[in-house]
Formats: sequence, C-alpha cells, structure tokens
Amino acid sequence: METLIVYINDSEYASNQLASMIKAYQPTKCVLVGCPPRLNRHISRWISGGARKKWQTQWSETTCSEISKAFASVGHQFVHRVAFGPLINVTKQLQGEFLGARVLDARRPKLTQTAEPLVEGQKIQSDPSSTAMGIAATTAFFALAFD
Repeated sequence: METLIVYINDSEYASNQLASMIKAYQPTKCVLVGCPPRLNRHISRWISGGARKKWQTQWSETTCSEISKAFASVGHQFVHRVAFGPLINVTKQLQGEFLGARVLDARRPKLTQTAEPLVEGQKIQSDPSSTAMGIAATTAFFALAFD
C-alpha cells in the first residue's frame, strides 16, 4: 500500500489535487496534514495559546474529514494530523513514522505569500503575480505620497 503525506489548507482545492493523484484501483494510505490559517499577532491579546491550538486542531479535523468522506468509499485509508511549527520538521517526523512515504503539497497558493518549503533543499518559487502586486502597491503608495 502506497503512503502519501498530503499538506492541505483548503478542502476543495486539496480534493481536486488528490483526485488526480490517487488511483481508484490501488488503495492508498494518506496522511492528511492540516495547515490552519495563521492568526494575526494581535489575537494573543484575546485568546490563550491553548485555545489557539484547540481551534487549529478543530479546523484541521473539519477540513480533513471533508476530504476523507469523499475518498473513503473507494477503500483509501486516512490519518489526520495538524502542522504545528515549521513544515520541514513536520515532514521529517512523518517520514520517520511512515517510511517510504511520498510528500504532496496540496495547499492552495496565496496571492501575496510564498509557500513555506516542505522538505530541505526545496526551492521557493516566487509567484509572478505576487511580484506584480507588490510593484503595483509600491507604485500606488509613491503616487499617493507625492501627490
């Protein structure tokens, strides 16, 4: 049985990515690693660290269960995890636990952010649209400043 470590941050996008990767005729074990959205730095003023971790765990369980339900009827197995800390460390830990597992990045790309690398040595590719957005924002700022 093949094992996949799949990083997700959006259930719909990840389901589309997994549909092309998982073969219906071969059962697969998928370790779904939820990457919850980051809360801004001011949120610590209102909630504790334990409450934040609880919310991240609930978010990850909800997102992963949506994907599990879609593919469980075909015979695939799913294990749910939450990514706390740098993703490179999470990948090392999971590859030690699930030997020979392949890593799949099924996270929805963000317009203005570059994705965090999953394995050591992975090159971070900058998105041309985010570069263009940064140039447009800088130009608009200077246009307003000198006007």
